[in-house]
Amino acid sequence: MSKTSYPGHGHPGPEWRVSHRASRTDWSDAVERCAACRARVDMSEAHYQVLLERDIDKPGKITLERERVVFCDESCAAEWESTA
Repeated sequence: MSKTSYPGHGHPGPEWRVSHRASRTDWSDAVERCAACRARVDMSEAHYQVLLERDIDKPGKITLERERVVFCDESCAAEWESTA
C-alpha cells in the first residue's frame, strides 16, 4: 500500500524521484502555498504539481511513499527543481 503526504515543501532528500509532472485543476476549494515562491495557490484554478516517490524498505515488504508538491505554474516548478 502507498502513503501520500503533503509536506512543508522543502527540497526532498536524494532518495526521492520525480514520478509525474502535470498542470492541474482540482475540484477542491483548498488553498496551498507554492513550494517555490510561497504564493497562494487556489487548487480549483490552474496550477502545477510534481509527484515524488521513494521506496520504503520495511521488514518483509517494500512499499512506496508518495509526496505531492504544488506550484503556481511550470516555471516555479522548474525553478524549484533547479535549486534541489
